[in-house]
Formats: sequence, structure tokens, C-alpha cells
Amino acid sequence: MWIFGLSLLVLGALAGQVVAASPGADPNEPQGTSRQAELSARLEELVRRLRQERAVYYVQKAQVEARTEKARENSKVLQDELNALKRQQAETEQQLRNYEGEVEDLKAQLGSKTSLENILARQVESFLISQRAAVENGIPYKQQERIARLEATGDDVNAPSRMTTADLLGHIWNYAQEELRLARSSETYTARAKTKDESSPYARFFRVGQRILGYMTEDGRQAAIWSSLPVHKNWLSITDAKTSGQIRSAVEILDRRQGPKLVTLPISLGSTRSDEGDSDAAP
Repeated sequence: MWIFGLSLLVLGALAGQVVAASPGADPNEPQGTSRQAELSARLEELVRRLRQERAVYYVQKAQVEARTEKARENSKVLQDELNALKRQQAETEQQLRNYEGEVEDLKAQLGSKTSLENILARQVESFLISQRAAVENGIPYKQQERIARLEATGDDVNAPSRMTTADLLGHIWNYAQEELRLARSSETYTARAKTKDESSPYARFFRVGQRILGYMTEDGRQAAIWSSLPVHKNWLSITDAKTSGQIRSAVEILDRRQGPKLVTLPISLGSTRSDEGDSDAAP
């Protein structure tokens, strides 16, 4: 723009010189004619250059305007992208806060779960101890098998992969169901009996629940009932004929060789802490 203005200024000055020289020049003088032609040529040259510079100016102006418009468009695109990034940042920060809240909730749940697992572990341990004692101090009926099934519910902390709480409770439930089935059932079976004379004759055993176990030898000469008293946990031999007849009736009833009837047996059960040391006979 300043080049264009300077050219106009120079053109005006030369035109002034031409006008100033014209009145005083002699048309018949060759020197004046030559001077006018020179000035005219210079003026034409300046006009040509002015036109070229004006054309260059407008080209440069168009280029600048194009670059300015392109920059403006790029600025708008960048501003839109910046706004989108700000929105994404806000959403990300909100998600991060949500995740942090969820992590805190999970930590609280984990602490509660750990506490419940510790309580459950203590209760399971107490249950296993009491059940093992009950089996060992109860009737001598499949004790090793029942203890093995009980120990299978234990969770070994040194095992490579500990069972889950759900699996542990499932095993305990299965054990309890089997023990409940045993407590509600009765049966007879044949096995060898240990008698006082150290002989081992075959006998017909009968079991009622988890507390009553007795037998009658196959020759009918010997009968016994199990005593679960702490002071006398052993087989009690039955010597009187009436009680022996009751044991024989119990065996025959469970073998379905005799109809149901009331049978009275001298059952010796384990005493509680309140009456420990007492022996009760229960029908």
C-alpha cells in the first residue's frame, strides 16, 4: 500500500514538472521537445509500473485475505476441538470421581466381607470341633467315615487354592444333611461283636438314630447295648432275659420280622454338664 502511494507521489511530481516546463518551452526549440518526450516516456513508465504494482498489490491482498480466512476457519475448528476436549475432560473427571466412589464402596464391602469371613471361620471351627467330639463320643457307627466327611469341610489355609465361602458352606450343609438323615433313620446290619470273653461272634446290630446302638449274637446267647456315658463309654452286656428279649424284639422289628410295638431298652446316654456323672435309663 505504501509503494502504491509513493508511486502516485512521484507521478504527481513528474506531471508538475511537465506542466511547469510546457509554458516556458519553445515549440520550435529541439531541446524542449526532447525534454518533453523524455518526461512523457518516464511518465508512461511510471504508470506501467504503477499498474504492475497495483496488480501485485491486489494479488497479495487476495492472498492475505485467503490466508486470513483460512486462519479464521482453522481457529474456529481448533476452538470447536478445544471445547470438545473440555467436555471430554469434564466427563472423564466425573467418571473418575464415580470410579473413586465405587472403589471406596468395594473397599468397604471387602472389609465387611473379610469381617464376615473371619466370623464364619470361627463359627465353622467351633462347629467342626463340637461335631468331631460328638461323633467320637457317640455310638461306634461308621465313625471314621463320618469324621473323614466332617474334615473334608475344613478349609486348609495352607492349601494352594482355598475353597470359597460358598463351597465351604455347601460342604457343611451336605455333612449336616447326612448327619440329619442318620439321626432320623434306623437300620440293622450284621457284623462281628466284641464280647467280654474276647471272642468275635457274628451278631445282628440295630441302630436307632445317632444315640442308640445294640446287638444280639446270632446264637441268641449274648446281647449288649452301647453306653455313651463319659465314665463308662463301652458296651454294656445284657444278662437278664427280659431285657435280652426286648433287644431281640428291636432287631426283629427293624428286620420286619415282627410288627411294630413298644420296646423298652436301658439306654445310657451322655450326660449334660448339669447332670454329669448321672446315669439315666431311657425307654
